[in-house]
Amino acid sequence: MAKRARSGNVSEQPAGVAQMAEEKFEDFAEDLGRLLGTARVKAEGWLDQRKAIAEHLTGLRDTANQLLTQLGLGTSTSTSTSTSTSTSGRRPGRPRKPVADDGTSSVAVSRKPKKRVMSVEARAKIAAAQRARWAKQKRAAARG
Repeated sequence: MAKRARSGNVSEQPAGVAQMAEEKFEDFAEDLGRLLGTARVKAEGWLDQRKAIAEHLTGLRDTANQLLTQLGLGTSTSTSTSTSTSTSGRRPGRPRKPVADDGTSSVAVSRKPKKRVMSVEARAKIAAAQRARWAKQKRAAARG
């Protein structure tokens, strides 16, 4: 084997090593180009499929709206139903209070909610239970 000069100059390396490195870079570039080309073709195919599906679904929606209109059940807009509502028409959360014609809540006007009253014995039991919980916490904190 030939000795390399210590100057680190690339031009002083043997010609075979430089040629092998260049061939490896070319092979790597070809593989990378092939991989990127394949990925691009697949991505374009997926986008085309997505467009075709969207067009097909739009056609189905339009046909369904036309049939509903012919039956007299159609709506004025094709997007009148919300995607967040369930099939029963209910929305999540607490139901709204009915509103009277004058803008006030009819529930508030018609009746007031009952005030919950707790007996003295019940209050004492709850207080004793809470004191026991606090004592247990203090004991655990003193140990730990």
